[in-house]
Amino acid sequence: MVINRGDCERMKRSNTKKKILKKATDLFYEHGFVKASIRDIVRAVGVTNSTVYIHFRNKDEILYSIIEDIGSTLIEELQKVVRNHADPIVCLREMIFRQVCLIKEKRKEIKIYIEEQYQLPAPLRKRALAQQREIFDIYYNKIGELKEKGFTDEVDQTVATFCIFATMNWAYRWFRDRKRLSIEEVAEHMINILFSGILRNGVANVTDKSRSP
Repeated sequence: MVINRGDCERMKRSNTKKKILKKATDLFYEHGFVKASIRDIVRAVGVTNSTVYIHFRNKDEILYSIIEDIGSTLIEELQKVVRNHADPIVCLREMIFRQVCLIKEKRKEIKIYIEEQYQLPAPLRKRALAQQREIFDIYYNKIGELKEKGFTDEVDQTVATFCIFATMNWAYRWFRDRKRLSIEEVAEHMINILFSGILRNGVANVTDKSRSP
């Protein structure tokens, strides 16, 4: 196959953009978005300032690109699970498992996604929040299917969805590789807690009289 000059240039630009994003991800992860400068990124990649500005107008666009990329990866994974599993229980379990296990390969991106999104200027933050809403809706709709099929009727759909995110989202901060549990085992424990609760034999449904008015 013959690759013409134009294709070579496009490949070169694409590779440079990937390098910029990779080094920016490393720097944002280690130092935070505010402290990492364009100069730091330029030095880490080994290019000129003008090269960075060919691909991104400013540091905000670099941050948004990182956030958009990991969000798109997660949406793609979740949609794949939804297409492959008709049973809502099996599907929800697999969705949680896949999202938690992303920490193995995407810990840095996930940290940036969760901790730095508020740094985006309003127009980019609005787009990032729309993507975040899409992820929320995938879970919300799946929990709605559980309610429709009679698997659960005592929990609020919105509260349940946020509880799932609260359980998953901060795992990147405390999970450590090569410790007692693998990320896959951690994901299974999370799923069991979310689906079964910490307490057994209906104890969780007993009314706490001390909270009565």
